[in-house]
Amino acid sequence: MSSFSDCAVCGDQSSGKHYGVACCDGCSCFFKRSVRRGSSYACIALAGNCVVDKARRNWCPSCRFQRCLVVGMNAAAVQEERGPRNQQIAPYRNARRHPPQSVPVPCPPPHSQALHFQILAQILITCLRQARTNEQFALLDRCQQDAILQVVWSEIFVLRASHWSLDISSMIEGCGDEQLKRLIFEAHLLKADVLELNLMESLILCRKELAISTEYAIILGGHSNAALVSLARYTLQQSNYLRFGQLLLGLRQLCLKRFDCALSCMFRTVVRDILKTL
Repeated sequence: MSSFSDCAVCGDQSSGKHYGVACCDGCSCFFKRSVRRGSSYACIALAGNCVVDKARRNWCPSCRFQRCLVVGMNAAAVQEERGPRNQQIAPYRNARRHPPQSVPVPCPPPHSQALHFQILAQILITCLRQARTNEQFALLDRCQQDAILQVVWSEIFVLRASHWSLDISSMIEGCGDEQLKRLIFEAHLLKADVLELNLMESLILCRKELAISTEYAIILGGHSNAALVSLARYTLQQSNYLRFGQLLLGLRQLCLKRFDCALSCMFRTVVRDILKTL
């Protein structure tokens, strides 16, 4: 019996752990090659939900790479990995003849920053898709949902990314966006649990000032008040009397600084197109 499980990406026989995840050699090499080259893929079906299995893993590189990220493969581990063995032979052979010298740190490859933005774009898509399923927000018509998400998408992204289940700090660092780094750090300090995150998301999504009609303003106001009451009750149950105010202040900071980072400028023009696919 094999000691390895199935590949977490395509379901083929795993050859062990690669970049933090049990996967096959094919998916491991694909992920490493994509990261090192800074490859930028587009979904062949333009939907971002292609099937990735043993038979069809080579059909759509975009969905395969997205699947690698979803299961937790660590791009930072690829960048920190040694190069091919033949690149290391010469320095090893010359070690006896030459005294050791400090090796300058190479500049990051030109596509590395683009790769980090691509990964964050996939996280943004996941955040927006999750927002669509928010209990109160899902009750709204599509046109009202889109009108709201086109305004608050960056707040949703920062809130969710700062509490991401996987460590994406290397992706944030790699973007070189100090404002984004600060926003993520400040939001992370809230250390919100799952219920607090969901209620805070509802407060972001259900602002009546973003209503497209008087009727929707009343509906959104009701949803917002309900989320506010639920959050207040929940924090009081934890016997933390300052918690409610801390979370509301955190939300206010997200709103005030929603367009303070370069990421917002980059994604602002494509959010509308993203929403059409969700």
